Amino acid sequence: MTDLPSFPFAVSEGVEPPPEYAELRRCPVLPTVRLANGREAKLATRHQDVRLVLSDPRFSRAAYEGTLFARSPESLPLITVDAPDHTRRRSAVAHAFTARRVRELAPMVEEVAKAQLAELAESGSPADLVADYTVPFTQRVMCRVLGLPEEDIPLFRQWVDPMMSAGRYPAEAVAEAHAGFQAYVAAFVTGVATDLAAGRAVQGLVADMLNPRSPERALSPVETVVMTAGMLVAGYETTSNALATVVHHLLRHPELLDRPIDPVIAEILRYVCGNATGGVPHVAMEDVELSHGQVVRAGEVVIPIPDAANRDPAVFADPDTLDFDRAENPHVAFGYGAHHCVGAELARVELRIGVTALLGTFPDLRIAAADATLRWRTDMYIRGLWELPVAW
Repeated sequence: MTDLPSFPFAVSEGVEPPPEYAELRRCPVLPTVRLANGREAKLATRHQDVRLVLSDPRFSRAAYEGTLFARSPESLPLITVDAPDHTRRRSAVAHAFTARRVRELAPMVEEVAKAQLAELAESGSPADLVADYTVPFTQRVMCRVLGLPEEDIPLFRQWVDPMMSAGRYPAEAVAEAHAGFQAYVAAFVTGVATDLAAGRAVQGLVADMLNPRSPERALSPVETVVMTAGMLVAGYETTSNALATVVHHLLRHPELLDRPIDPVIAEILRYVCGNATGGVPHVAMEDVELSHGQVVRAGEVVIPIPDAANRDPAVFADPDTLDFDRAENPHVAFGYGAHHCVGAELARVELRIGVTALLGTFPDLRIAAADATLRWRTDMYIRGLWELPVAW
């Protein structure tokens, strides 16, 4: 077996990407690495190449038979499904995340933020902003979007933490968590289906998936369970971690508080290395030429790395510096192409409202710990802070 670098690369505490990304961007040859399952893969690290792999239908996610996604096609998560199944499944939920619909959801998001902040104020200073605000706030939003009961929120962590593990939990614990979470979601979906069959009104996106307005949006029961589970986890795991990271940067750089919040959030999302595992493997279905004349041969695996693309100096001047005056910011933190995050607009609204409501409620908020003592999620799929101690 050829001696190849192991991938994913090790990540350090904080928000910096692995240093290998910068080295590989400068290399004209696509590097080959060894994955944890023993397979070889090429890495796409330049912005141009990452966007091409993410958007070109000549690359297939479903064709990759890795250990994580070796399941029946029907039970594949949306992130690994190709068109036309991907188009059909995404259309079943996309209407709930349009810009217009998200504007209609904004008052609900504000209501949830205010309620969570009221609980935080009542519990008193000091507090852990992750456990007491960013996680429950985003969980409650997703429960309302999907129609899940908020009283079930305390159950989620026992499943989601092992499921999002990138080496933190043993394989047996991860498998057990997946089984428990799928059973919970399946029972909920079955209950909603029973209520709908009995003529009872049910609110939320799960009910919409089970009772689509057009046949093009129809999903099987298994697909509905998989979509519900995926949206719940992706909907709060990514946003809660991003929210804590944004607040951390704002409190460490209070001069940013006078700036418009949306460009600040966008630049932090670009700058932060948010994925500890690199990216989703793709298989070339035919020969495809990338930059510098490099060809990915049919059957080869290539992994596009958005965190590397977001630091590409060919696109972002001085990419390793937080620059809140960038005229353009074509980051790919939400993905690109057909698999661009379906909930990206809702995430932006949650981040905007989550930050402004927090700082409006606690104008004297400060971090109550030195950065050197903060623990980062280096062994989880989504990077972020385990805790963010604050006081006011």
